[in-house]
Amino acid sequence: MRYRLSIARSGLNERLRDAGLVGNAVPPSEQVRGGALTVLCAFALFVVPGVAFAKISEHWDQSFQRGPRHLPAISFNLLASLAGACAVAVALAGVALLPAFAKFVRSGGWPAIGRRVRGAVIATLATAAVVAGLAVWASHLTNHQRNTGFGWYQLLFVVAALLFTAAVASWSVAAVAVTRRLDIGSGQLKVGGLLAVLVGACMPLMTAAAALWWGSMATTAPWFLAGTAAGSSPSPWVANLLGVLIVMTIASGAGMFGVLRVIRSMRALSMPR
Repeated sequence: MRYRLSIARSGLNERLRDAGLVGNAVPPSEQVRGGALTVLCAFALFVVPGVAFAKISEHWDQSFQRGPRHLPAISFNLLASLAGACAVAVALAGVALLPAFAKFVRSGGWPAIGRRVRGAVIATLATAAVVAGLAVWASHLTNHQRNTGFGWYQLLFVVAALLFTAAVASWSVAAVAVTRRLDIGSGQLKVGGLLAVLVGACMPLMTAAAALWWGSMATTAPWFLAGTAAGSSPSPWVANLLGVLIVMTIASGAGMFGVLRVIRSMRALSMPR
């Protein structure tokens, strides 16, 4: 067993070196690319609990009877603003790489990535179909029916969540497969690296904002977290929120690893040869 673990560890280490994530075996440009892709994958992981947080916190501002709501509002708005900034940064990175992608496709590279892209499209269409069905069904249910017990509606909701996760994962795999094959210029690489640093730095801030929102809601409107009657005093510990924050923290750690790799590699990239 020890021998097998050693072989697996060595193989993983070689793959990480080839991807530019550890060591200096590849040029700084490949190290920047590897760090940026790490941030992209970490952000994709972050998106899943981020959407779950948005669903959990839906209509939170309507749950107050009295008392200050400034801290929950500030933390919630901060998280939403940072999420928007990350989405814009990822979109700008895609636009920056669009010429290289078009050149890659024109040179006959589509067969190498077509299967992954088709899988991502299928997962996205399946997610859209199930979510549309849920929206139509939910319009015929009361709030109590949607959020109480575990029936066919709740089961379909779980299916939609799993399909959404699969769609995010499949698009991330496709993006990594494409980006690793592109011939990226130094200017595009620097732009992508800087945008990756922005996204990676925002994730721990969003995690902190989500935790602050939870803490502030636990003291001002704990009944919203537990789904009990307004004015009651239930326990503020909610399993789904705890799971969301755990995954956010893991994704933030992976993102910061990528950020440090990008910063260190961009310094080496900027050094005169």
